[in-house]
Amino acid sequence: MFIKIAMTEFVQTLRHYCRNPRCRMKLKAPVENPREAFCTKGCHSSFYRKRCLVCEAEMVRRTENQLICGKRGCRNALEARSGLGRYLPLPDGVSLLGKPINTGLKSSPADYRPWYIIAAGAAISANTFFCATAGSSLI
Repeated sequence: MFIKIAMTEFVQTLRHYCRNPRCRMKLKAPVENPREAFCTKGCHSSFYRKRCLVCEAEMVRRTENQLICGKRGCRNALEARSGLGRYLPLPDGVSLLGKPINTGLKSSPADYRPWYIIAAGAAISANTFFCATAGSSLI
């Protein structure tokens, strides 16, 4: 006894051209994900300049580095970095939302150069040292 199983064929729609309406250049290789259908990073950034990076809805930017429209679902998807394509704005480990907390000095410990006291000749008294530093600042 044979059982006949119907196979479902999934249709893949491949994109062959850049999604940027001002470019429409042919891609090097066809892609299935429409978020990766850009020929260059510049085409990606100009396409998403007036669109939300997640939901692709039209938006007006309040700041130059604004990426999303501000909806809670868009914020969560951006933090999860799920399915946003290959041209993401920042590398891994960097927060995409908000400013980093200032954690200390701007210079590295390698740039810190302490003062050294070099004893050359006779010892200098406190009064001589004060006169030498006070006189140089008055000139």
